[in-house]
Amino acid sequence: MIATLRTTVGAVAEAALPLGGLPSLAAPEDLVAAGARQGAHAERTLAGRVALRLLLAHVLGAPAAEAPLLPIDRTCDVCGEPHGRPRTAGASLSGSTSGPHVLVAVAACEDGAKEPPPLGVDIQELPRALWDGFDAAVLHPDEHLTEPAGPRARVDLWTRKEAVLKAAGVGLRIEPHRLRLVPRRTRGVRQWAVHECSPRPTTGLVVEDLPGEVPCALATRADIRRPTRAHDLGPLVPAAR
Repeated sequence: MIATLRTTVGAVAEAALPLGGLPSLAAPEDLVAAGARQGAHAERTLAGRVALRLLLAHVLGAPAAEAPLLPIDRTCDVCGEPHGRPRTAGASLSGSTSGPHVLVAVAACEDGAKEPPPLGVDIQELPRALWDGFDAAVLHPDEHLTEPAGPRARVDLWTRKEAVLKAAGVGLRIEPHRLRLVPRRTRGVRQWAVHECSPRPTTGLVVEDLPGEVPCALATRADIRRPTRAHDLGPLVPAAR
């Protein structure tokens, strides 16, 4: 089972109040990361990290109060600084924030598996307008979106590619326009598979849209057959109910 939580910064902050607020559910490194930012960006960073900890605690069967104690490593593969993708033993983790929106996911090891499946999620607040050069930066030369499709279709594509790049563990070190996605349908679910012409770390991955009023997507390996279960915030923090 892949567990997801889609919520908002405000909802996470409110749910954390009975347990002492966001800082009480964060690890020291989370507070440092949030402190390096300002204003809404700081609160968004902290809420995203706390939401991921709460979901991981729920998946592991641990109480919410123990969420700050869960070991989550964010060491960057390139520079060694603590700003890389989140990792923990026995589970894949991914998170994304944009504007007021928060999306996190956890996939634990399947029975008998040596390691959990790759996992990546992304959520994007819809902008009023796209920046100049968006299509050149995001669309593969063999991908085409007509202008009537508008910003939503383009941000949907960006979100899918971000999720894939996170699942591959490379982030934006691979430019999105080098990634080509092709539609497919598996067990009645519409997905997009990474075409074989794409960079090697991303091949074998698929991505699908998650429900919501803003673009959000989840990527994992194509041969993963486990379902996705969306969680509400309330049951993850019983004291908040």
